[in-house]
Amino acid sequence: MKIRLAKLDDLQQLLYILNTTTLDLQQKGIHQWDYPWDHKKIANQIKNNFCYVLFLDKKIIGTFCINDIDNINEFSVEVKSKYLSQIAILPEFQGRDFGSSITQFACSFVKELKKTLYLDCWAGNEKLKEFYSRNGLEYIGDFPEEDYYISIFKYC
Repeated sequence: MKIRLAKLDDLQQLLYILNTTTLDLQQKGIHQWDYPWDHKKIANQIKNNFCYVLFLDKKIIGTFCINDIDNINEFSVEVKSKYLSQIAILPEFQGRDFGSSITQFACSFVKELKKTLYLDCWAGNEKLKEFYSRNGLEYIGDFPEEDYYISIFKYC
């Protein structure tokens, strides 16, 4: 397994992964993301060096983003923090600790920068909340969004 910054050539594969993962989540009753993903948004993330790809045997099987943030909705974060988002792994590759590898990569990345890492998820996704806690992220709390709650975690 390898991780690298995404390239514009990866755009269609990333959209496929994000859309496939979103539909899989929605079938499980988890409505954290909207479908379909906006290709301009993902292209912008790639151009700004926020988007990463996860490889297995030369095949892209996942993606995630690490970008700068000042807040998560109304919740203020430490100045110049990083935000881990859009962790998506193709359903057939889930359950093989790739999510842990992504989390470890992100934590190591921010540790080198001497920054704090934040992430969030739909508060109703108990399995994901347990996963983040097991992987060394500190649960901060649940906070309101438009019509649901998000759980915020951090690593520093």
